[in-house]
Amino acid sequence: MDEIIEILKEFEGIGSKAAKKIFFQIMTSNSKKDKLIEVINKISDNYSVCQICNFYKYKKVCQFCDDSSRDRNLICVVSYITDGQRILESNFKGLVHILNGEINLNKNLQPESLKIKELFARINKEVEILLALNLTFEGEVTANYIANQIKDNTKSVTRIARGIPLGGVLDYIDTETLEDAIKNRKALKK
Repeated sequence: MDEIIEILKEFEGIGSKAAKKIFFQIMTSNSKKDKLIEVINKISDNYSVCQICNFYKYKKVCQFCDDSSRDRNLICVVSYITDGQRILESNFKGLVHILNGEINLNKNLQPESLKIKELFARINKEVEILLALNLTFEGEVTANYIANQIKDNTKSVTRIARGIPLGGVLDYIDTETLEDAIKNRKALKK
């Protein structure tokens, strides 16, 4: 039991309490156990990781790399596969590259630990790199590292805009975010 709970705790967002609850629910419910086995088998049979962009492939097809309508000269770099899914759900028409993390010296995540070398292999003077990394300290460190490494080998390096989110109230916005929002303002359509 302890071994299974430890495995469940390896999933991000699941602590000891949640892992124990999941274990006992699976153990005491044959229908939940059977559904979980079915889902794991479906994942194993139908999903894999794309060797080019590190997004997922469904039935051996990557929705980025295998889509010929996408702009091959625009690559959006994100930290995690969940971020790649968000990009897929948006109107973005280019490709994606998943780093599988962010540089974090406290957790011993160095650039070599990430899929940065694979990104470098995909770029040339025709390609724009859009850095859509998290607006956290680690995301900024990673974005700056990548930008400094590739600035001379690519058409351009851009960063997602920062600013006030929809529903944001100025009274609760920090000064840096407000300054970014003002600096990155856009003209209204007439």
